[in-house]
Amino acid sequence: LAGQNNSFTFRQYHPLVLPPATVANKGENYLQVRAHQSKLMQSKEEQRGESKQIITEAEMTKMYSNLRTISQLLQSNSHDQNRKLLPTIFRKSVPPLSTSSHKGSSGRVAILGGSEKYTGAPYYAAMASLRTGADLATVYCAQEASTAIKTYSPELMVDPVYEANKMQQNDLDTSEQQMLVQDMVQKVLGTLDRMHALVIGPGLGRDPLVLDATAEIISEALNREINMVLDADALYLLSLEKYSWLVESIRQKASSSNSIIALTPNVVEYKRLVDGISNGSEEKFMDLLPSIIVVRKGLHDVIRRFPVTDSDTFGKSIEVPEMVCEEQGGLKRSGGIGDILAGSIGTFLARNRILSDRNQERKKVEENDDEISDAVLSCWMGCSITKRATMRAFKKRKRSMTAPDVLDEVGEAFDEVESQVDQ
Repeated sequence: LAGQNNSFTFRQYHPLVLPPATVANKGENYLQVRAHQSKLMQSKEEQRGESKQIITEAEMTKMYSNLRTISQLLQSNSHDQNRKLLPTIFRKSVPPLSTSSHKGSSGRVAILGGSEKYTGAPYYAAMASLRTGADLATVYCAQEASTAIKTYSPELMVDPVYEANKMQQNDLDTSEQQMLVQDMVQKVLGTLDRMHALVIGPGLGRDPLVLDATAEIISEALNREINMVLDADALYLLSLEKYSWLVESIRQKASSSNSIIALTPNVVEYKRLVDGISNGSEEKFMDLLPSIIVVRKGLHDVIRRFPVTDSDTFGKSIEVPEMVCEEQGGLKRSGGIGDILAGSIGTFLARNRILSDRNQERKKVEENDDEISDAVLSCWMGCSITKRATMRAFKKRKRSMTAPDVLDEVGEAFDEVESQVDQ
């Protein structure tokens, strides 16, 4: 291309069939050929995605409650309906890679956490989001935690949004406290609109002013229709009487908002939530948080969207069948695995938003398409991939397995499943 009189002919390479083209005079037609190449690739990918829509929405929803493990999909024979379900699952939860993709096309995920005491948790969550396929991960944290988190990995963008030593001063008056809270809120909101999902809680800590700021951030993220995962100390926040106004705000807005909120409590955290929000009544707890997705972690993770009552349905509750993840994980319960799960679900909810936006742009959303149902599936996928990663790590490390070992297996666990889609 560099030579004055040189020229060459583009040849046909799989999977693209390029048109005959001779590029001369320093490649004056090169951009035209590359544009044609990109269009061909995108067209093939779209056709491939459409061809895999082999199960209707009604059939898909009906099968939710029967699906327990990814192994059901991988081990089923080619005539089994579960085998046909796998491409549909990926179509509904993972955007296809494309030559037209740009940085951020596969998801931009933010983690709000990381106090001066807890720097590992936000790192695990952010790295899990990247290993699950997100393009970019940002950590909003305390100034005192930022240097440590930056040194853990150059892959992460670390944004200090408050100073813990200032928040913890005992001689602050009310106006000074409010100034610190609003400063933290505005620093997060300044870049929040760029994110597809926000994971709140890993390493957050329980400083009162930090929790005040976090409550306002959750409320504003709901207004801006940002998908959220609430984990760890964010769940503790919801259980406190002081933040009953936030629970009420979620109750009023969640059913009409496009924001998806997933709570990821373990057994202790779930009990605290039910006791704190509804005085121990699980039925009332569900009524107070309509449309919320709750991922109850345990031997078998149970993913359920709480019912919503809407005036358009004449007061009748609309329910999505719960999904149960019975994927077998490793026997070692290392610290940090819950953070890895939160980050993985964050990426799947980011993808849910990306796919939803693409459907809106293409005007292909069917009237019976339930995006919340797809979000339940996204959470199930996050649980399944994480458990498969822990099993892979445990087989290699046994009792010495730690959270970094699990992180190393997340990508392999995901690829193992995705490789079956094209077979």
